[in-house]
Amino acid sequence: MQSMTEVASQTSGDARASKSQNTDNPGGFVHIPALDGIRGLAILLVLFHHLFWANSNTGSRFFNFVDTLRGSSFVGVNLFFALSGFLITGILIDTLHVPHFFKTFYARRVLRIFPLYYGVLVLLLLFTKPLHLLWNGWQYFFLTYTSNLVLWSRPPLILPHFNINHFWSLQVEEQFYLVWPFVVYRIRKLKTLIRIIIITCIVVLLIRIGLVAARPLLHNIYLPYSPTFSCVDNLLFGCGLCALLRTSVRNRVLKLAPWVFAACALVLLCAAIVNNGLDWEKSFFIPTLGFSLIGIASASLIAMTLRGGSYTEHFFKNKVLRFFGKYSYGLYVYHYSLSESLTTPVRTFVDAHFHSKALGVLVGAIVVTLLSILVALLSYHLFESRFLKLKKYFSYNKRATVANPQVEVSNT
Repeated sequence: MQSMTEVASQTSGDARASKSQNTDNPGGFVHIPALDGIRGLAILLVLFHHLFWANSNTGSRFFNFVDTLRGSSFVGVNLFFALSGFLITGILIDTLHVPHFFKTFYARRVLRIFPLYYGVLVLLLLFTKPLHLLWNGWQYFFLTYTSNLVLWSRPPLILPHFNINHFWSLQVEEQFYLVWPFVVYRIRKLKTLIRIIIITCIVVLLIRIGLVAARPLLHNIYLPYSPTFSCVDNLLFGCGLCALLRTSVRNRVLKLAPWVFAACALVLLCAAIVNNGLDWEKSFFIPTLGFSLIGIASASLIAMTLRGGSYTEHFFKNKVLRFFGKYSYGLYVYHYSLSESLTTPVRTFVDAHFHSKALGVLVGAIVVTLLSILVALLSYHLFESRFLKLKKYFSYNKRATVANPQVEVSNT
């Protein structure tokens, strides 16, 4: 989303690439270009989902099909989660031996995530009166990274021309990473860690089943999508993949990854045909077992990029996807507010002059995407990079390369 989300985008940071790609140690210090492409795909799916919304009953089979695809592209957030879990767990495992383990991890995490997240919130809060923003108490939940956990009915958040509702995915990641480093540090044994991940994923699936079954009584449309306790398994699938690749079954996992991905994709495709897309709000299967399959498929796709010389690796190493991956955090943060301000006026203008709603949707999405890219570039190079430079004071570089001389610096 870091996040996502790192959301994933969140994990790019100020990494320097290793001179030679070392996929024997994925997710930790070595920089794997194809994973930037995975992050790029994730943000493009999110942009498609948010910017191409339209009437779902156009009378045209083609446009209805496109809208069904759009409605299913929320899986970009799940992909962000899995990638974030994979990369962060690699960093944690590979730095267990370094001094100041927690201080270094959290300092680098804060420098990557907090400046942009809180920068946007502070600006909105400062302009509350002139912009006539109505927070209704939601500012406290956003400031404490907890709005995704508000499960009871509250007055709505009203921010004309702005939209920060998608920040829930960033909150999921930070809540998870408050706990996960302590688990990794305490357990250390990979096999035990893998067992804990499997058990937790099963428990989370059972929680989702219970929430979906009780959905008519709960009256909360975001259940079970946004609360951490019901979606954290998508992060854990990435964590589990990272741990598995450091065991003796590494080669077997990489060999099976395409088959696992294909099996999950086939089941999800069948479910999409039956449910007219991956609509999790009305379906029982999609938000329960379906979410688990999406997470497993995401982790499998990541594993497929680690197969040296594979078509998957080659595809995700292309420059376009890697560009979107590099700036995905800013794109994720800014695009929804830009869409809130520009999409309707652009569509209205195009429709009035060219009498084509479809063209209006396309032009509106292109305009918002291009502007989001520009804002993300300016944000990264003029604002975020100033904080990223401070990571040198919390570097793994000198301390970690003593234990692993083949690599240079962390991916985060």
